[in-house]
Amino acid sequence: MLGFPMWNFGAPDLGGRGSAMTLELAIISMLAGIALGLRYKVFVLVPAVSLTIMFAMMGGIAHGDRLWSILLAMAILGTAVQIGYLAGIMIRAAVRSICASIGGRNPQFNSQIGRM
Repeated sequence: MLGFPMWNFGAPDLGGRGSAMTLELAIISMLAGIALGLRYKVFVLVPAVSLTIMFAMMGGIAHGDRLWSILLAMAILGTAVQIGYLAGIMIRAAVRSICASIGGRNPQFNSQIGRM
């Protein structure tokens, strides 16, 4: 056996630099999910989560992490994109609600929003 680090089924390495990097990537993934939620419909989640999971797997293998650490990072980053997307949808709904309530009282303001 060659003893590839990917096939090491030990406990996930949660200490050190790996967990900080996963946290940073989770925050970036959540911000990307918010951006997707503000602009696109739910069907964009399939390629977004697939790419996120694929990049997490490639990064874990290149870094030489254990299998469980890679799986944990994939789950965390995929979930972060989805939670960010949900937050983006909620922000979009709140902004539209506020604009509708303001525009409903002033028709001139409503027409200016449509021109932008």
